[in-house]
Amino acid sequence: MAGDVYTVAGGKGGVGKTTTVVNTAIALQDAGRRTVVVDADLGMTNLSELLGIDHEPRLHDVLAGEAELADAIAEGPKDVSVLAGRGTLEAFAEADPSNLQPVLRALRRSYETVIVDTGAGLSHETLVPAGMSDGIVLVTTPDEVSLTDVKKVGELAERVDGRVVGAVLTKVRDDIDVSAVGDELGQEILGVVPQDDVATENEPLVVTSPDSYAAQAYRRLGAKLAGGSDEPAAERPVESR
Repeated sequence: MAGDVYTVAGGKGGVGKTTTVVNTAIALQDAGRRTVVVDADLGMTNLSELLGIDHEPRLHDVLAGEAELADAIAEGPKDVSVLAGRGTLEAFAEADPSNLQPVLRALRRSYETVIVDTGAGLSHETLVPAGMSDGIVLVTTPDEVSLTDVKKVGELAERVDGRVVGAVLTKVRDDIDVSAVGDELGQEILGVVPQDDVATENEPLVVTSPDSYAAQAYRRLGAKLAGGSDEPAAERPVESR
């Protein structure tokens, strides 16, 4: 049986999409699910910097038809697989976002969970994984601007047959009514990450600060996503494109 693909999306930058992707992926890997992270934020890729990964080739090279998918996959923290991007204008110009679809199809045949990091808002490279995902996870802070933007993202994603499974709230203060935020979004709140719980430079938190509230939130999110499939994907090498 094919693995599950989850797309993590948000309405604006700086809300913690990539942090959510990385920590949730490691939580899933720790729970025994073979997991790969894909940095589909083709214009503003930052996954390799966050994880300190220096691996060649990268996703942009695969999308440009210049590298094989299997060669672009690196090993990240806790053995989670990482398909990182390249942060140059030249690489962005040469990468073809339409090739994301065959890449994700190949990955879901080899991994139990594929988690896709996307750029802020909705672009072509966001719509492609959103449309073929088993679920879309919205990430937002509780401020009104972020909530308004992420609601639009969720509504537009559903127009391409995407299924929003819930939202993760980040930078949450003690005075925030989480239930009211969930009602405003019209979504289940899958995780609540407190503001200033731990220093962000200590990422990934599930490794460096496993007992923190943030790490616990990401592990709960991983547990909920793990319920999306009952059968493991076949453990075989990723096929070349």
